[in-house]
Amino acid sequence: MLSRHERDRLAEIESALVSADPRLAEQFDRFDACRHRAGVRRLLGFLLLALVALLALLCLVSGLMLSSITLASGAVAGAVGVWWHARRKRHPGH
Repeated sequence: MLSRHERDRLAEIESALVSADPRLAEQFDRFDACRHRAGVRRLLGFLLLALVALLALLCLVSGLMLSSITLASGAVAGAVGVWWHARRKRHPGH
């Protein structure tokens, strides 16, 4: 955690950099580590759902109907949950 003095000093430095080179500052504004982490999480979630769906298909082919139905239901519920979360994030007021 930064002290008050350090935060103030950091804000001064940032302001000086923005006034010195606005185009460079704009490039840093576009870079956001949270977006990158969110993309990695989204990819991992998609891979997990794909693996569960493939496992459900494998259970179906093997004749394990109850396991196949359970896994397929979980994959569908996960996909609906991801869709709902993404939709809610895009339209926060609704």
